[in-house]
Amino acid sequence: MKSKHFIKKAEYPGGSEALKKFIKNNLRYPKEALMHRVEGSVFLRYEVNEEGMVHSISVINGLGYGCDKEAERIIRLLKYSQVKNRGMKVNTKFKLTIHFKLPPVVPIKINYIYIKKSN
Repeated sequence: MKSKHFIKKAEYPGGSEALKKFIKNNLRYPKEALMHRVEGSVFLRYEVNEEGMVHSISVINGLGYGCDKEAERIIRLLKYSQVKNRGMKVNTKFKLTIHFKLPPVVPIKINYIYIKKSN
């Protein structure tokens, strides 16, 4: 039985779980976003050519404060598997959301000594 899908699309090696793990391991929270306590999601659109190279990256909906640039940097790092489509050069379009969540605030320990003075 023949496959219904004539054109093969680029896929990230390891699937969506591997893609999430890659983003989590490589994402660096921008200093400006940390200073302004900015968190949220950056929505991106990009294409992958038949050789697995990412191109045409655009931010659909961004946050600013350096988050958009960081999201684009992460997308540029992605490497997809090559696709063979009977000699045809095919671009695969993707949409991706990268979430920026502030790290938990660690309480600062203050050591103090209480000295009671007698009058």
